[in-house]
Amino acid sequence: MIVLLLILLLIIIAVVGVIIAKKRKKSKAGPATPDAKAHRPPTPAPVPPPPAPVPSPVVHSPAPPPPMPHVVGADHGMTVDLSRTVALNTADDVFPKSWGSIKFVSGPLMGQEFKVDSEGGYIGRDGGSSQIVIADPRISKRHLWIGVRNGRVVIEDQNSRNGTFVNDPRSARVTETSLNSGDTVILGESDVARFEYQQ
Repeated sequence: MIVLLLILLLIIIAVVGVIIAKKRKKSKAGPATPDAKAHRPPTPAPVPPPPAPVPSPVVHSPAPPPPMPHVVGADHGMTVDLSRTVALNTADDVFPKSWGSIKFVSGPLMGQEFKVDSEGGYIGRDGGSSQIVIADPRISKRHLWIGVRNGRVVIEDQNSRNGTFVNDPRSARVTETSLNSGDTVILGESDVARFEYQQ
């Protein structure tokens, strides 16, 4: 009996020791709250990767201007090599000069206008030898030439039968004369046709 009581006492002590050990472990771990998940810090959202850099457009720098020719202000005793000089076109070569026009104010060609050409042209009755044709028997076949000489617009009578006059039919016949803008040329003593020169 004594032995059985000792064994029973040992078993009770062992069970009590186990229970105490379990309680100590729980108290160290701390009480678990049902809202533990609710109090957890939120998981940070994933950060998207930075956008790929956009390549900047390539800017081509303009081509450098051609080198300017060296200009010497004075000769300074230098010899100029004429074989290396370059002829420059004059303004008249690039933009041909206008020599004005003539406009008929009376006669068969009244109202018609013709440009004055630097090479000149003939006014007369014959279409085969004149560029401006006036079909009237009082006008000679080649009555008048008009063109440019020495930088001026000039008329020249072609030994016409009825003559050429400037501004006044009662004035002397014209053999050759230069025209000013606004001058009136009269063909024939009987005033067959007139034209005005305008620069």
